[in-house]
Amino acid sequence: MTRRLVCSILCGGVAMLGAACATKSFVRQEVGETERKLAEQMTTTETLQETKLRETADRVGETRQAIDQADQRLNGLDLRVGETGARARSAETQARDVEARLSQRLASRNRYRLVETKSVHFDPDQTEVRSQDADQIASVAKALTTDPNAVLELQGFTDARGGDRYNRELARERVEAVMRYLVQQHGIELRQVRAIAMGKEALATGEKPGPDVFAKARRVDLRLLTPWSSWEDNLSSIQSSSPEQESSTVTSMQPPQPAPIDVRDRGGLPEFLKTITPNDLGGK
Repeated sequence: MTRRLVCSILCGGVAMLGAACATKSFVRQEVGETERKLAEQMTTTETLQETKLRETADRVGETRQAIDQADQRLNGLDLRVGETGARARSAETQARDVEARLSQRLASRNRYRLVETKSVHFDPDQTEVRSQDADQIASVAKALTTDPNAVLELQGFTDARGGDRYNRELARERVEAVMRYLVQQHGIELRQVRAIAMGKEALATGEKPGPDVFAKARRVDLRLLTPWSSWEDNLSSIQSSSPEQESSTVTSMQPPQPAPIDVRDRGGLPEFLKTITPNDLGGK
């Protein structure tokens, strides 16, 4: 009886041990399967994360490159904006200069500058233009034809001998003779000529009367006047030429200093010439 009981207990223990071993093996198998699945999931997760990280890094790189390109474009735009602003300021400055020059021209449109003075002499008590003075008149006529805005002022003088009335008439006839010569021989328009009979020329202080002094006094002065704007245009065209031409031509373009204006008979001058002062004619 006892032996059977012992055998039964032993058999039961063996069975329980067998079942326990089977359960442990199953558990190990399940645990191994679970670990394998977890490992696969972790591997897959890590692979996905690495892929996502690489994609993120690539997108970050592309974004950074796009930002750099945008910065370059912005820098280019800033540069072009700066250039445009500089051009606008330059254009504004030029516009102001043009406006100032235009205003100056408008203000000086009636101002004339003495460019040249030539003289035509006459024989005693004569009014005919001499052949030896033809070149002098032709030179002035050419200047009047070249610049239609130029004006020629004719001042007629006589020597100090004779009466005032006679000398005024003689001076008037002489300037009219020169004016007639310009119109008939050179086709000069009358609008470009102003004639003034100054009468006899008084002797200077300390000057003694004589044939030479009288010969110099019997004359008509041809005073060529051009508007300031015309003179500035000629000077601007010269300044835009080559340096060699500019240095030589600008010197020749400098107008001579005008002779003092005799104002003794100013009351008889035309209204146009009454407004001209020595400063207007280039004097100091």
